Amino acid sequence: MYSDVGKTHDFTMFKDSMLGVLPENIFILVDKGYQGILDYFGNALIPHKATKNNPLTDEQRSFNKMLGKLRVKIEHIIRRLKIFRICKETYRGTRESGLRRVKLVSVLCNKMYV
Repeated sequence: MYSDVGKTHDFTMFKDSMLGVLPENIFILVDKGYQGILDYFGNALIPHKATKNNPLTDEQRSFNKMLGKLRVKIEHIIRRLKIFRICKETYRGTRESGLRRVKLVSVLCNKMYV
């Protein structure tokens, strides 16, 4: 389990909290920070990474472009949630009121997105 003190990478939190919870019939879109997620969850779509000796093929480049177009919508929603500071800072209230606030902010962000 990760520590509540300091910063924790999203992939570490994913491994500690979401494994076993996500159904196997869904796909998740992740960025390059989740290298190695396929060892834990096989239905993850992760961009291809070019190396110095192995540049990306045209097919890999088009896949990364398609994945980026899908992920940019997700990143914009995360940005809206961070504006309300619900996902940016430590919440110090009770779990029930925190869940209620996250749902409320999510509804507000959905109304802004439409």
